[in-house]
Amino acid sequence: MGLIMKYRILSFNFRTIHPVKYLRDYLELVAPKTEEPESGFIVPNVTLPPLCSPKFRPGPPSALAQTLTHLVASIVMNSQCLKLQDLCIAPEHLVWVLHCDMVCLDHDGALLDACLTALLAALKTISLPTVEYNADEDKKTVNLRKRTPLIIDNIPVATTFAIIDNDIVIADPTNEEESMASGVLSIVIQGDQLSSVHKPGGTPLLEMQLQNCISAAKERSQLVNNLICAAVGQ
Repeated sequence: MGLIMKYRILSFNFRTIHPVKYLRDYLELVAPKTEEPESGFIVPNVTLPPLCSPKFRPGPPSALAQTLTHLVASIVMNSQCLKLQDLCIAPEHLVWVLHCDMVCLDHDGALLDACLTALLAALKTISLPTVEYNADEDKKTVNLRKRTPLIIDNIPVATTFAIIDNDIVIADPTNEEESMASGVLSIVIQGDQLSSVHKPGGTPLLEMQLQNCISAAKERSQLVNNLICAAVGQ
């Protein structure tokens, strides 16, 4: 079985949203859960509008959008790339909620890879406004000019592979290649370690074939990490 490793070019466009609109629409101050009084929330949401592909229609989220939302949320939580305690302002009283909307403009395959990379790159650019909270008066004051960068401890990277004709494995497949595939799997690498493998059925892989995919995913993970850090100036 051959492994074709040819990845598409990645590029990033940051800070296209006005800070005030960003605060109003994507950051929210709420009370924490009773069982986790010092933890904030991160709420990813993947949207696949008709704009990105004729296979999607207006209305409720498609099954694919819901699956991607669940996968992204699971990867972020399991990787602990963001400590939810860092989103706490006043234990038991006030925490941040990060609403992370990922809107696909052109569905051309490997959506999990694109969504996860876009989310982590965006999180690396976030700085939270300073908030002063008076518990006695239940009053909060937000200072938009004084901000604290969000700490991201690691960058989990997903790499998707498509199995074609039960014989060829293609990295970073296009939508057309995924539609012809007899199986698709996504490998998530955290640092230099395997974090998770998502394979919803299809053609099985031999142990050696899976190891080759994991090795390729580790190489790409390092490249994506370096690109994100360079893009955000870190």
